[in-house]
Amino acid sequence: MKKMIALIMLSIMIISCKEEEMSNPENQNDLSVFKSNENNMLRFGSIDELKEFISIRQEGEVDLLDEARKMSEEGKYNPLLLVYNLEGKEAEQLGIKERDTPIVSSNDDMLLLLLNEDGEIGIEDNTYRIDGDFVYSYSVGGASSIPKFLSAYNAGEVRIGNGDTYKFSKELTIYKHNNQPEREVEGKGLRGATSYKYFSNNYRMKARQYNGYWLFYSSIGAKTKVEERKKFLWWSWWKTVKTDNRLEYQITYEITSTFGFPPVTLSASSHKYCYCNSANKVYDWSVGFPAAPNIYKPLEGYTKHWAHWYSTNPNTVSATIYY
Repeated sequence: MKKMIALIMLSIMIISCKEEEMSNPENQNDLSVFKSNENNMLRFGSIDELKEFISIRQEGEVDLLDEARKMSEEGKYNPLLLVYNLEGKEAEQLGIKERDTPIVSSNDDMLLLLLNEDGEIGIEDNTYRIDGDFVYSYSVGGASSIPKFLSAYNAGEVRIGNGDTYKFSKELTIYKHNNQPEREVEGKGLRGATSYKYFSNNYRMKARQYNGYWLFYSSIGAKTKVEERKKFLWWSWWKTVKTDNRLEYQITYEITSTFGFPPVTLSASSHKYCYCNSANKVYDWSVGFPAAPNIYKPLEGYTKHWAHWYSTNPNTVSATIYY
């Protein structure tokens, strides 16, 4: 009888350990990292693998900037989320040059975690690269055609409308995204995308609403974070710092299917309080290969943002942004 009880307890312990390993991103040591050109990037063998990677981090409330730094320190790859938050000396140590850094106009930390320092991610047999107005999708050898495409596009030989896809060659397809660049809004009763509230000249809160469609990934959400002004000689820049951040939201949004199904309207309301790099909440997201199924559009609602930096006066700032 004692042996039977011991066996049952051992089985329960094994099952619990396995469940913890599945739900803890720190135990995911079998991430597939693929070397593209000179730099590593994440590669997922299927959309289900990508969904699992994202779901674990969204549901586990992982601090994504901390994870990005850990990925780099362990030599796996340099996430774009980290690259955008590096100081000059840190970037130099990693061999990253500002002029080579891709432009991804998204405030979604999850998207920036997925991409490497070249804006790349591998899904099945394809590589996606985001830079500027375009999302490139290519198979082996297709990356070498990107400069040729840009030359033809800039010369007016190739035309692509916002939201359209163009097949440049057998190996390279280009999607011109329709995501709006970040804009700052000011004044009482803020309405728009981004608001900055200053503790002092050297510290500020960034309140941000975002939604975007990036061909393989789409999302809608909001975030609160604090940035510190860093200076070197006559240069200055803003770097994310960890503190107490708060976000509350109430929103109604529309989902448009890329497969032609009728639009659906959904609502979301909750909050996120944390001592973190960013109180970031993705209300909804989708991934797909060769394209994500959902496009998200905010209809109405608001987000409330608070942040604290205790060594300044004032040490608390806030903003409410309406959709």
